[in-house]
Amino acid sequence: MRVLVIGAGLAGPCLAHALLRHGHDVQLLERDAAVDARAQGYRIHINADGDAALRRWLPPADYELAHATSCLTTRGVAFAGPDLREFREIEIPPEAAGLTADRLTLRRIMLRGLTGSVRFGAAFSRYELLEDATVRVHLADGSTAEGDLLVATDGANSGVRRQLLPGFRVSVHGTRLIYGRTPLTAHVRALTPEPALGGFLGVLGPDGRQLALAAQRFRRSPAEFGLPQAQDYVMWSVAGAFGPELFDLGPADQLTLAADGIADWHPSLSALVRLGDLRYVVPATIQSSERPGPWPPVPVTLVGDAAHPMPPAGISAGTALHDAGLLAAHLVSGAPLPEALRSYEREMLDHGFAAVAASGRSHPAQP
Repeated sequence: MRVLVIGAGLAGPCLAHALLRHGHDVQLLERDAAVDARAQGYRIHINADGDAALRRWLPPADYELAHATSCLTTRGVAFAGPDLREFREIEIPPEAAGLTADRLTLRRIMLRGLTGSVRFGAAFSRYELLEDATVRVHLADGSTAEGDLLVATDGANSGVRRQLLPGFRVSVHGTRLIYGRTPLTAHVRALTPEPALGGFLGVLGPDGRQLALAAQRFRRSPAEFGLPQAQDYVMWSVAGAFGPELFDLGPADQLTLAADGIADWHPSLSALVRLGDLRYVVPATIQSSERPGPWPPVPVTLVGDAAHPMPPAGISAGTALHDAGLLAAHLVSGAPLPEALRSYEREMLDHGFAAVAASGRSHPAQP
């Protein structure tokens, strides 16, 4: 079977490893010009479902490397008010445990065994269903690729989903986010609240403003394993009522806006944000979605945020990897392709929209 995968983030490579192991032909079509062409995310938590997919489908050496370079965590999840006077720790149940890692490092690990299957600079334009029940993908550079199955792992703004499900409903929240990261120097370590050095800290303001803080401290340096050197850092995101002009600003102005947005909180917090690395300042919206009805029985399917965009709550990456593993299991089961896809989509939508509901409790919809 020839499988075309749009997007080479995390779920796409996981699926590719699984299918290649079972003798299928896989092409990963990635719009970015290179693996590190832009900011590739920050510290991410992959829940137990996502970790299980990695353990099952990655080559064992890659899975071991992912854990060797994962984040050193000594604490769980905590919350505090803007004055940082009191920290409330949340006990994490064992079933929620998984893998916490630097996204770019994990992506490098997953892609380095797929060099013959990845095409960078291949931005999706549209797809075409052919008379022989196969699919042709048209890319932005005018080239095409053909396969028996098209899989979209291209995120919340998926171009494949827009064509497959033009009526798909996505809600955009009034609150907007500014993401960033600050190198974990001795000075920054002194500024960082202790719960964020060993785990995740959410700082919640009474007016809806929020700050997320979490240190990425590598268990072992990626450079030990032939990967590019990586520096420890503190990931942060500031959520507030930023106007739509946020997306027209440059990184320096966005960084200032984030720091100014919490300037009346404990002074260490805005100081930490002001020291952020401009290369990693990224604005974002908060999106949520509604479960669609069954879509036409075509050789096109969706994985992760392409299928079920959700607010950030630390479960999106794990859910996407779970989807990839679930799809792989159905595709290699021996069932006819249409049957495998329908079975996958029913299970994926049940699991995915349960995750959407859970994430929505962290970010209730706002006008």
